[in-house]
Amino acid sequence: MFQQVNVILDRLLAGVQTGSLWLARAGGVLILLTVIIVTIEVITRQLLGRSAVHATEITGYIMAVSASWSFAYTLMCKAHIRIDALYLNFPQRVRAALDLLAMLALALFCVLIVGAVFDVAHASFANGATANTPLGTPLWIPQMLWLAGLTWFGIAVCLLTLRVILALCQGDIDRAQALAGSPSLDEQIQGETRETQP
Repeated sequence: MFQQVNVILDRLLAGVQTGSLWLARAGGVLILLTVIIVTIEVITRQLLGRSAVHATEITGYIMAVSASWSFAYTLMCKAHIRIDALYLNFPQRVRAALDLLAMLALALFCVLIVGAVFDVAHASFANGATANTPLGTPLWIPQMLWLAGLTWFGIAVCLLTLRVILALCQGDIDRAQALAGSPSLDEQIQGETRETQP
């Protein structure tokens, strides 16, 4: 039974990995859009004496959205910042338990934050809230895009947590470490070496 569930979860995680990559790329494109918007604003201020775009407001939305869209990819690549000075010196079983605890805490955080952001976006939509700016942006639009990224991140965290739990239930500590463990310095160097080789 575990084997079938593991296969399904591994396929889902592969799909999450692919989807997360594309969301992160879309976030990168949004960051490039920010550069273009700010450049246009600087040029128009110099030439016309006033701004042709509302860069501060738009770039604020873009930064929030692009960040939330990249969280899941960062998780799947194990690129979040970790303080692991002590962690790497612990036995493998202790590290696995700490990894599970970290994943459970992150899953709980995701559930709470997605719920809170949903409430904010829903209230903005229901009340027709708009930004108190010259653009008067309907706030639910950037908030829903922000919510979409955070929801995807929450799905990624929950699936990964479930897969780690199943691996530990089967005594497969190596698999749990591969999924959620903090890479050692040697593993990080090997990963960088693989990425730079043609």
